[in-house]
Amino acid sequence: MLARKQGEKVNLFTRNGKNWTDRMPAIAAALQTLPVQECWLDGEVVALDDNGAPDFQRLQNAFDGSAEAELVYFAFDLPFGDGEDLRDDEWSVRRARLAALMDDVHAQALRLSETFDAAPADLLASACSLGFEGIIGKRRSASYASRRSADWIKLKCQQRQEFVIGGYTDPKGSRKGIGSLLLGVHGPEGTLDYVGNVGSGFSEATLARLHALLVRQHAKGAPFHDAAGSIPYRGVHWVKPTLVAEVSFMAWTKDGHLRHPVFHGLRDDKPASEIRRELPMSAKSSSSSSSMVGQVQVSHPERVMDPESGVTKLDIVRYYATVGPLMMEHLAARPVALMRAPEGVDGERFFQKHLATLDMPGMRQLDPALDPGHAPLVEVAEPQGLVEAAQMNVVEFHTWNAKKDRIERPDRMTLDLDPGEGVAWQNVQEGALLVKTMLEELGLVPFLKTSGGKGLHVVVPIQRRHDWGAVKGFSKHIVQHLADTIPERFVAKSGPQNRKGKIFVDYLRNGRGATTVSAWSARARAGVGVSVPLAWKELDRVTSGSHWSVRNIDERLRVGNSVWDAYARSALSLSGAMKLLGYATKQE
Repeated sequence: MLARKQGEKVNLFTRNGKNWTDRMPAIAAALQTLPVQECWLDGEVVALDDNGAPDFQRLQNAFDGSAEAELVYFAFDLPFGDGEDLRDDEWSVRRARLAALMDDVHAQALRLSETFDAAPADLLASACSLGFEGIIGKRRSASYASRRSADWIKLKCQQRQEFVIGGYTDPKGSRKGIGSLLLGVHGPEGTLDYVGNVGSGFSEATLARLHALLVRQHAKGAPFHDAAGSIPYRGVHWVKPTLVAEVSFMAWTKDGHLRHPVFHGLRDDKPASEIRRELPMSAKSSSSSSSMVGQVQVSHPERVMDPESGVTKLDIVRYYATVGPLMMEHLAARPVALMRAPEGVDGERFFQKHLATLDMPGMRQLDPALDPGHAPLVEVAEPQGLVEAAQMNVVEFHTWNAKKDRIERPDRMTLDLDPGEGVAWQNVQEGALLVKTMLEELGLVPFLKTSGGKGLHVVVPIQRRHDWGAVKGFSKHIVQHLADTIPERFVAKSGPQNRKGKIFVDYLRNGRGATTVSAWSARARAGVGVSVPLAWKELDRVTSGSHWSVRNIDERLRVGNSVWDAYARSALSLSGAMKLLGYATKQE
């Protein structure tokens, strides 16, 4: 919970930006006593039980108005203090400033969170024996981040997380309201997967309130993906999957169900669409943690691959598990180059065109005769290969402009609009339209996609009649014509100095062995953008080459490849275009 003080005014915000000040007047009043004109605090609101331990059910009851409880704000960080931005300071420095700020505060509703310098395993054992949920760990040298990162860990005494409510059963015996809640989490493919029922942890008042809420969420059919046929359909009332419950449990069963779950309350600060299975981090060694995505065990899932967006390794693996079916249309039968980023997007990155000693199910080595004198080329044979590769820290997938069955005859021509320093995005958009106009005047059918980086890609499907030399030579001829005709916009030479204030239309990707990032591939860059197919009519609504990223791609997946439906039937011979532009070739 973030707290902001500006003079006498205080506001309290949830992590999703909801203003909950009116729900916590005592905490707001306590924050007004801070001896500072302006500050931001980060902390946690709790309701304490009779023994002084946090009680989530009491907290929930206090928020929904069913009971009164004394709420306490435990402050643990100070991102802004008295007009100073402290986010880049080490946590230990911010902690000292926070402690000094609260030194003379004596309000019961506002307290400083304690720190302990002890072994994590010992601390966790002590917290569990006191009945606490767990402990929070922060790296002393870490700067402040308004998101989860590898510098912020949560060690739990028991497994506890949020679940989506998909239905409920009728009560039995003397019980009223509901019998149990049917729970689910979103899987890698985006489906809502059933994980079991919770029927304990309810008070009579809670059962009545839940029943009233659930009746209003009535749905005709089950929201769950029942691949295993394990949902007890008889006597179930289905509901829209919008409500989120916090549940503790002892363990996951082998078939993916909850063992001994207990209901703790509803959560309205997290959208149901974000709920996925969580794995508790080991108290002894967070570096040995792992997670499962489909059949792939992901090592170090918590590793932050991009500090700017907070995207983790697990986020990237899950992204490729989701986007696999769409991406295979662009990868099928093509040699692929993999960009690996073992240290994240800010670390060393390198291309890999051969599997060498790596064993990746779903990836296949091609016939060595396709590239004589080199190790066998590689293709992504099935969607699982994307997930396996992402587990090995692959972030980007780049493809050849030819397929393995006729590797010496390209079936597409790619023009990469690469803007130089000082080129406004509007000029990139206009540049793409100019390229489109020229290609159409040559009788060709261009298609468009974002690059996931700075620019745009124009892709032209062609009949497989010319070899690499002819296609690359003609693409260079096109770019030179653009540079000669509109020199204020385009340049035909690569290099930062040559394209300063202009767009270099990169034709070099049309040579044998050259590759271009595939549609739907993520990019190993800040923000982790995604290369996305576009309809030309959408161009004016796109704000950058990284308009979509791993973080915001979900809605676009519904559009998928539909904007390129005409691609397969649009391939034409380059011969007519070559003649129109005066390009002579002996290849045919």
